[in-house]
Amino acid sequence: MPKIFIIFSLIFINLNAQEPKTLGSLLYKEVTANVETEPVFAGDDAADDMCILENFNNPENSLIISSDKKYGIIVYDLNGAKLHDYKVGRINNVDIISSKSFEDKYVVAGTNRTYNSIDIYLFNSSGELENMILRKEIPSLKDVYGVTFYRDNFNTYLFISDKKGNVEQWSYNNDEVNSEIKFVRKLKFSSLVEGLVADESKGKIYIGQERKGIWELNAFPSFDSQKKLIFKKSKNFKPDFEGLALRDDGNGEGYLIASVQGSNGYLIIDRKSLDAKIFFRIIDGDKIDGTTETDGIDVTSIKTLKFPNGFFIAQDDDNDGLNQNFKLVDWNKILK
Repeated sequence: MPKIFIIFSLIFINLNAQEPKTLGSLLYKEVTANVETEPVFAGDDAADDMCILENFNNPENSLIISSDKKYGIIVYDLNGAKLHDYKVGRINNVDIISSKSFEDKYVVAGTNRTYNSIDIYLFNSSGELENMILRKEIPSLKDVYGVTFYRDNFNTYLFISDKKGNVEQWSYNNDEVNSEIKFVRKLKFSSLVEGLVADESKGKIYIGQERKGIWELNAFPSFDSQKKLIFKKSKNFKPDFEGLALRDDGNGEGYLIASVQGSNGYLIIDRKSLDAKIFFRIIDGDKIDGTTETDGIDVTSIKTLKFPNGFFIAQDDDNDGLNQNFKLVDWNKILK
Protein backbone atom coordinates (compact mmCIF):
# COMPACT_ATOMS: atom_id res chain seq x y z
CA MET A 1 0.00 0.00 0.00
CA PRO A 2 1.46 3.41 -0.90
CA LYS A 3 2.71 5.46 2.04
CA ILE A 4 0.59 8.46 1.07
CA PHE A 5 -2.58 6.34 1.25
CA ILE A 6 -1.60 4.99 4.67
CA ILE A 7 -1.02 8.52 5.98
CA PHE A 8 -4.35 9.72 4.56
CA SER A 9 -6.15 6.75 6.12
CA LEU A 10 -4.67 7.43 9.54
CA ILE A 11 -5.67 11.11 9.33
CA PHE A 12 -9.20 10.18 8.27
CA ILE A 13 -9.57 7.67 11.12
CA ASN A 14 -8.29 10.21 13.63
CA LEU A 15 -10.65 12.95 12.43
CA ASN A 16 -13.64 10.65 12.57
CA ALA A 17 -12.84 8.93 15.85
CA GLN A 18 -15.54 9.30 18.48
CA GLU A 19 -13.14 10.32 21.21
CA PRO A 20 -14.48 13.01 23.55
CA LYS A 21 -12.95 16.44 23.18
CA THR A 22 -10.76 17.68 25.99
CA LEU A 23 -9.42 20.98 27.24
CA GLY A 24 -6.33 20.20 29.23
CA SER A 25 -7.45 17.29 31.43
CA LEU A 26 -11.15 18.24 31.30
CA LEU A 27 -13.94 16.99 29.10
CA TYR A 28 -14.92 19.75 26.66
CA LYS A 29 -18.38 20.15 25.13
CA GLU A 30 -20.10 22.52 22.75
CA VAL A 31 -23.84 23.08 23.06
CA THR A 32 -26.45 25.28 21.41
CA ALA A 33 -29.05 27.43 23.15
CA ASN A 34 -32.71 26.35 23.22
CA VAL A 35 -34.12 29.82 23.94
CA GLU A 36 -32.89 33.38 23.80
CA THR A 37 -34.53 36.34 25.50
CA GLU A 38 -35.56 39.53 23.83
CA PRO A 39 -32.71 42.08 23.96
CA VAL A 40 -32.33 44.46 26.88
CA PHE A 41 -33.30 48.12 26.37
CA ALA A 42 -29.90 49.80 26.49
CA GLY A 43 -27.15 49.41 23.90
CA ASP A 44 -23.48 48.54 24.28
CA ASP A 45 -22.53 46.75 27.53
CA ALA A 46 -25.87 46.69 29.38
CA ALA A 47 -27.08 43.15 30.10
CA ASP A 48 -25.21 41.65 33.03
CA ASP A 49 -26.73 39.34 35.61
CA MET A 50 -29.93 37.41 36.23
CA CYS A 51 -31.66 35.21 38.78
CA ILE A 52 -34.33 32.55 38.31
CA LEU A 53 -37.68 32.84 40.06
CA GLU A 54 -38.40 29.15 40.64
CA ASN A 55 -42.17 28.68 40.82
CA PHE A 56 -42.47 25.27 42.49
CA ASN A 57 -46.29 25.46 42.51
CA ASN A 58 -46.31 25.93 38.73
CA PRO A 59 -42.84 25.33 37.25
CA GLU A 60 -43.95 26.37 33.75
CA ASN A 61 -44.52 29.87 35.15
CA SER A 62 -40.99 30.23 36.48
CA LEU A 63 -39.37 33.50 35.42
CA ILE A 64 -36.05 35.21 34.77
CA ILE A 65 -35.33 38.48 36.57
CA SER A 66 -32.40 40.24 34.92
CA SER A 67 -30.38 43.40 35.20
CA ASP A 68 -30.03 46.01 32.49
CA LYS A 69 -27.24 48.02 34.08
CA LYS A 70 -28.14 51.18 32.18
CA TYR A 71 -31.87 50.91 32.80
CA GLY A 72 -32.98 48.72 35.71
CA ILE A 73 -34.68 45.34 35.93
CA ILE A 74 -36.33 43.26 33.18
CA VAL A 75 -38.53 40.21 33.79
CA TYR A 76 -38.76 37.46 31.15
CA ASP A 77 -40.76 34.25 30.85
CA LEU A 78 -39.09 30.95 29.94
CA ASN A 79 -39.78 31.59 26.26
CA GLY A 80 -37.62 34.72 26.48
CA ALA A 81 -40.46 37.23 26.16
CA LYS A 82 -40.35 40.46 28.19
CA LEU A 83 -43.16 40.58 30.73
CA HIS A 84 -42.24 43.59 32.86
CA ASP A 85 -39.52 46.21 33.15
CA TYR A 86 -38.67 48.60 35.96
CA LYS A 87 -36.54 51.71 35.58
CA VAL A 88 -35.06 51.68 39.07
CA GLY A 89 -31.45 52.67 38.42
CA ARG A 90 -28.25 51.05 37.19
CA ILE A 91 -28.74 47.55 38.59
CA ASN A 92 -25.57 45.51 38.12
CA ASN A 93 -26.16 42.12 39.83
CA VAL A 94 -29.24 40.44 41.29
CA ASP A 95 -30.15 37.49 43.49
CA ILE A 96 -33.41 36.03 44.81
CA ILE A 97 -34.88 34.17 47.79
CA SER A 98 -38.45 33.34 48.73
CA SER A 99 -40.25 35.67 51.13
CA LYS A 100 -40.75 34.54 54.72
CA SER A 101 -43.41 37.19 55.29
CA PHE A 102 -45.70 36.47 52.32
CA GLU A 103 -46.71 33.30 50.49
CA ASP A 104 -45.82 33.07 46.78
CA LYS A 105 -43.69 36.20 46.90
CA TYR A 106 -39.99 36.68 46.39
CA VAL A 107 -37.24 38.96 47.68
CA VAL A 108 -34.80 40.23 45.06
CA ALA A 109 -31.60 42.05 45.99
CA GLY A 110 -29.78 44.23 43.48
CA THR A 111 -26.59 46.28 43.55
CA ASN A 112 -27.66 49.71 42.33
CA ARG A 113 -24.77 51.80 41.01
CA THR A 114 -26.92 54.89 40.55
CA TYR A 115 -27.09 55.23 44.35
CA ASN A 116 -24.15 52.97 45.29
CA SER A 117 -26.72 51.01 47.27
CA ILE A 118 -28.10 47.59 47.93
CA ASP A 119 -31.78 47.55 46.93
CA ILE A 120 -34.27 44.94 48.11
CA TYR A 121 -37.51 44.45 46.17
CA LEU A 122 -40.62 42.37 46.74
CA PHE A 123 -41.86 40.53 43.63
CA ASN A 124 -44.96 38.40 43.23
CA SER A 125 -45.10 35.10 41.36
CA SER A 126 -46.21 36.88 38.17
CA GLY A 127 -42.96 38.85 38.12
CA GLU A 128 -44.54 42.14 39.16
CA LEU A 129 -42.46 44.39 41.39
CA GLU A 130 -44.81 45.18 44.27
CA ASN A 131 -42.56 47.25 46.47
CA MET A 132 -39.02 48.43 47.03
CA ILE A 133 -38.70 47.44 50.66
CA LEU A 134 -35.18 48.74 51.29
CA ARG A 135 -32.50 50.92 49.72
CA LYS A 136 -29.31 51.10 51.74
CA GLU A 137 -26.44 53.24 50.49
CA ILE A 138 -23.08 51.64 51.24
CA PRO A 139 -20.35 54.30 51.28
CA SER A 140 -17.79 51.77 52.58
CA LEU A 141 -17.88 50.06 49.17
CA LYS A 142 -16.59 51.78 46.03
CA ASP A 143 -19.00 51.12 43.12
CA VAL A 144 -21.17 48.20 44.32
CA TYR A 145 -20.90 45.19 42.05
CA GLY A 146 -21.74 41.54 42.89
CA VAL A 147 -24.39 40.23 45.28
CA THR A 148 -25.70 36.94 46.65
CA PHE A 149 -27.99 35.81 49.43
CA TYR A 150 -27.01 33.16 51.97
CA ARG A 151 -29.88 31.60 53.95
CA ASP A 152 -29.88 28.69 56.37
CA ASN A 153 -32.35 27.65 59.07
CA PHE A 154 -31.29 30.48 61.37
CA ASN A 155 -29.68 33.31 59.37
CA THR A 156 -30.01 35.25 56.16
CA TYR A 157 -27.04 37.20 54.88
CA LEU A 158 -26.18 39.36 51.89
CA PHE A 159 -22.67 39.29 50.46
CA ILE A 160 -21.89 42.41 48.39
CA SER A 161 -18.69 43.17 46.46
CA ASP A 162 -17.14 46.24 44.87
CA LYS A 163 -14.53 46.99 42.21
CA LYS A 164 -11.73 47.39 44.74
CA GLY A 165 -11.71 43.78 45.93
CA ASN A 166 -13.88 44.35 49.01
CA VAL A 167 -16.69 41.97 49.98
CA GLU A 168 -19.04 42.92 52.81
CA GLN A 169 -21.37 40.58 54.65
CA TRP A 170 -24.66 42.01 55.94
CA SER A 171 -27.41 40.28 57.93
CA TYR A 172 -31.01 40.54 56.71
CA ASN A 173 -33.94 40.35 59.15
CA ASN A 174 -36.32 38.41 56.84
CA ASP A 175 -39.04 41.00 57.39
CA GLU A 176 -40.55 42.23 54.15
CA VAL A 177 -42.64 44.84 55.99
CA ASN A 178 -39.93 46.43 58.12
CA SER A 179 -36.79 45.34 56.29
CA GLU A 180 -33.40 45.93 57.82
CA ILE A 181 -29.82 44.94 57.08
CA LYS A 182 -26.84 45.23 59.41
CA PHE A 183 -23.12 45.14 58.65
CA VAL A 184 -21.40 42.00 59.88
CA ARG A 185 -17.86 41.82 58.46
CA LYS A 186 -15.57 42.73 55.57
CA LEU A 187 -13.48 40.34 53.47
CA LYS A 188 -10.59 41.75 51.45
CA PHE A 189 -9.16 40.56 48.14
CA SER A 190 -6.21 41.96 46.23
CA SER A 191 -8.18 42.75 43.06
CA LEU A 192 -11.64 42.96 41.47
CA VAL A 193 -14.38 40.61 42.73
CA GLU A 194 -17.83 40.17 41.15
CA GLY A 195 -19.14 36.59 41.07
CA LEU A 196 -20.61 35.41 44.38
CA VAL A 197 -22.69 32.34 45.22
CA ALA A 198 -23.60 30.53 48.44
CA ASP A 199 -23.80 26.83 49.25
CA GLU A 200 -25.90 26.64 52.39
CA SER A 201 -25.58 22.85 52.69
CA LYS A 202 -21.85 23.29 53.24
CA GLY A 203 -21.95 26.63 55.06
CA LYS A 204 -19.72 28.10 52.34
CA ILE A 205 -19.55 31.15 50.12
CA TYR A 206 -17.76 31.04 46.76
CA ILE A 207 -16.15 34.19 45.42
CA GLY A 208 -14.75 34.81 41.96
CA GLN A 209 -11.65 37.02 41.93
CA GLU A 210 -11.64 38.00 38.28
CA ARG A 211 -7.90 37.94 37.61
CA LYS A 212 -7.03 35.01 39.87
CA GLY A 213 -9.66 32.30 40.34
CA ILE A 214 -12.39 30.98 42.63
CA TRP A 215 -12.24 31.09 46.42
CA GLU A 216 -14.13 29.09 49.05
CA LEU A 217 -14.75 30.66 52.48
CA ASN A 218 -16.80 29.91 55.57
CA ALA A 219 -20.06 31.83 55.43
CA PHE A 220 -20.44 32.16 59.20
CA PRO A 221 -18.83 35.35 60.49
CA SER A 222 -18.02 33.82 63.88
CA PHE A 223 -15.79 31.19 62.23
CA ASP A 224 -12.35 31.65 60.74
CA SER A 225 -12.86 32.28 57.03
CA GLN A 226 -10.56 29.37 56.03
CA LYS A 227 -10.07 31.12 52.71
CA LYS A 228 -9.02 28.58 50.07
CA LEU A 229 -8.36 29.00 46.34
CA ILE A 230 -10.18 26.04 44.79
CA PHE A 231 -9.56 26.85 41.12
CA LYS A 232 -7.02 29.22 39.62
CA LYS A 233 -6.21 30.70 36.25
CA SER A 234 -4.03 28.73 33.83
CA LYS A 235 -3.11 28.62 30.15
CA ASN A 236 -6.45 26.90 29.46
CA PHE A 237 -8.55 29.02 31.83
CA LYS A 238 -7.74 32.65 31.31
CA PRO A 239 -9.20 35.53 33.34
CA ASP A 240 -11.71 36.96 33.86
CA PHE A 241 -13.63 34.72 36.23
CA GLU A 242 -17.04 36.37 36.21
CA GLY A 243 -20.43 34.92 37.22
CA LEU A 244 -20.89 32.03 39.65
CA ALA A 245 -23.95 29.80 40.05
CA LEU A 246 -24.86 26.70 42.07
CA ARG A 247 -27.02 23.84 40.80
CA ASP A 248 -28.68 22.05 43.72
CA ASP A 249 -29.62 18.44 42.93
CA GLY A 250 -30.52 17.65 46.56
CA ASN A 251 -28.67 15.70 49.28
CA GLY A 252 -25.60 17.86 48.76
CA GLU A 253 -25.31 16.81 45.13
CA GLY A 254 -24.91 19.30 42.32
CA TYR A 255 -22.43 21.63 40.69
CA LEU A 256 -20.67 24.94 41.08
CA ILE A 257 -20.53 26.70 37.71
CA ALA A 258 -18.27 29.59 36.73
CA SER A 259 -18.26 31.87 33.72
CA VAL A 260 -14.66 32.08 32.50
CA GLN A 261 -14.84 35.18 30.33
CA GLY A 262 -11.29 35.01 29.03
CA SER A 263 -11.93 31.51 27.68
CA ASN A 264 -15.46 32.25 26.39
CA GLY A 265 -17.03 29.36 28.27
CA TYR A 266 -18.23 27.78 31.48
CA LEU A 267 -16.51 25.59 34.04
CA ILE A 268 -18.44 22.93 35.95
CA ILE A 269 -17.07 21.91 39.36
CA ASP A 270 -18.48 19.06 41.44
CA ARG A 271 -20.27 20.52 44.45
CA LYS A 272 -19.03 17.88 46.92
CA SER A 273 -15.48 17.17 45.84
CA LEU A 274 -14.75 20.58 44.25
CA ASP A 275 -13.09 18.72 41.38
CA ALA A 276 -13.38 20.39 37.97
CA LYS A 277 -15.43 18.15 35.67
CA ILE A 278 -16.37 19.77 32.37
CA PHE A 279 -15.76 22.94 30.41
CA PHE A 280 -18.37 23.90 27.82
CA ARG A 281 -19.17 26.65 25.38
CA ILE A 282 -22.46 27.82 23.87
CA ILE A 283 -21.96 27.95 20.10
CA ASP A 284 -24.06 29.18 17.19
CA GLY A 285 -27.11 27.08 16.37
CA ASP A 286 -29.46 27.13 13.40
CA LYS A 287 -31.54 29.99 14.78
CA ILE A 288 -29.81 31.24 17.96
CA ASP A 289 -26.26 32.56 18.14
CA GLY A 290 -23.79 31.43 20.76
CA THR A 291 -22.39 33.41 23.68
CA THR A 292 -19.14 35.30 24.11
CA GLU A 293 -17.48 37.10 27.03
CA THR A 294 -20.28 36.18 29.44
CA ASP A 295 -20.80 38.11 32.66
CA GLY A 296 -23.71 36.74 34.72
CA ILE A 297 -24.98 33.15 34.79
CA ASP A 298 -27.56 31.13 36.70
CA VAL A 299 -28.86 27.58 36.76
CA THR A 300 -31.89 25.70 38.07
CA SER A 301 -32.93 22.08 38.48
CA ILE A 302 -36.65 22.92 38.32
CA LYS A 303 -38.39 20.67 35.80
CA THR A 304 -40.58 21.99 32.96
CA LEU A 305 -41.84 20.55 29.68
CA LYS A 306 -39.19 22.43 27.70
CA PHE A 307 -36.46 21.76 30.27
CA PRO A 308 -37.14 18.34 31.88
CA ASN A 309 -34.01 18.52 34.04
CA GLY A 310 -33.69 22.29 34.45
CA PHE A 311 -31.67 24.80 32.46
CA PHE A 312 -28.59 26.98 32.44
CA ILE A 313 -28.74 30.68 31.48
CA ALA A 314 -25.94 33.01 30.44
CA GLN A 315 -25.57 36.64 29.42
CA ASP A 316 -24.41 37.13 25.83
CA ASP A 317 -22.02 39.98 25.15
CA ASP A 318 -22.51 40.00 21.35
CA ASN A 319 -26.06 39.25 20.22
CA ASP A 320 -25.55 39.27 16.44
CA GLY A 321 -25.58 43.06 16.23
CA LEU A 322 -28.64 43.55 18.46
CA ASN A 323 -28.62 44.75 22.06
CA GLN A 324 -27.30 42.15 24.47
CA ASN A 325 -29.52 39.36 25.78
CA PHE A 326 -29.54 36.03 27.63
CA LYS A 327 -29.36 32.44 26.32
CA LEU A 328 -31.05 29.40 27.92
CA VAL A 329 -29.67 25.86 27.50
CA ASP A 330 -31.41 22.60 28.41
CA TRP A 331 -29.33 21.07 31.21
CA ASN A 332 -29.52 17.64 29.57
CA LYS A 333 -27.38 19.01 26.74
CA ILE A 334 -24.66 19.82 29.24
CA LEU A 335 -24.90 16.88 31.66
CA LYS A 336 -27.33 13.98 31.97
